[in-house]
Amino acid sequence: MKKILPTLRTFFYFLSEILEFMFSLISSLFPSSADPSLSKGDIYIVTGYLSGTLFYSKLHKALELKGYQPKILRIPPFLFNTKKAVEILAKQMDQIPSKSVLLAHNTGGLLTLLLPDRSRQKIRGLVTLGTPFRGSYLFSIFPLSGLYYGSEYLKELFKTFLFMDRFHPLSPLKEFIFLPASSSIYGEGRDLWFDIPGNYNQVRKAENIRTILEFLSFHYPSAVAQEFEKQTIPITKAQLQIFQSETLKGNLSVKKKSAKKRNLKSKPPVKKNVTAKDQKTPKGKTKSVVNPQVVRSKTQNVSRKKPVSVSGKKKSVAKKNKR
Repeated sequence: MKKILPTLRTFFYFLSEILEFMFSLISSLFPSSADPSLSKGDIYIVTGYLSGTLFYSKLHKALELKGYQPKILRIPPFLFNTKKAVEILAKQMDQIPSKSVLLAHNTGGLLTLLLPDRSRQKIRGLVTLGTPFRGSYLFSIFPLSGLYYGSEYLKELFKTFLFMDRFHPLSPLKEFIFLPASSSIYGEGRDLWFDIPGNYNQVRKAENIRTILEFLSFHYPSAVAQEFEKQTIPITKAQLQIFQSETLKGNLSVKKKSAKKRNLKSKPPVKKNVTAKDQKTPKGKTKSVVNPQVVRSKTQNVSRKKPVSVSGKKKSVAKKNKR
């Protein structure tokens, strides 16, 4: 039972991949005019092999809902001439603004990596989806394209792929069409994998689209998301410094107050001299008032008396006996 479920799951995604590939092929047959508003986008989808613009409608709509302004860069569906396909893509790249993000599907990623320097300088980040970096057996039918597996053309240009800044290769765990599957492994510790198998499933399944959006929002957030973050945290550096100085002043005043309280607690309580006016007497009784000067004189007189010695006491006793 444990082995049956994974095989059924793989078979289900294989059928889904075939259906998506057929839909991609049909969409590539529909003519599509050039988009005149390429300069107004911020993220660009580069179409793949035998794929039309209609095939990426789900991904396009999901990006719009996330706050992006997606546009589609179309390449020739049939790659008879690789250099010509790169030139077509480079002309479209001349119309896009600088610091743009590219989402390139399968062979679209290869053509993007083969772009000249003037086009590469406009790319802020490149996310490839199931790109066969070392070619594929599928292109052995069209040997003139130079993209078949193990071609010398790709071996020479593979080293130049490393010069692409912020390059993120994303690939499915299992490949059905662009074989061998090892061709989609770029290396250099950059590879990320989708759980759902199939190259064409990558841009059509809801779970994969959700993963792509989460990846983009983390690495390349949209302008709408950035403005929202600014509104939620409107404190500037100057305001932060004022707030910190005020809090420091408040802490110092609290410390001074606490220090005063401690000093008052440490001092002994001062006894007040009770006068006759302060003391209350009950009705019908008179209160004797003690004059402090009289008390002082009495104590002084007592202290002035000379002490009687033992010899003096004996003399007084002898005089009494004589009498």
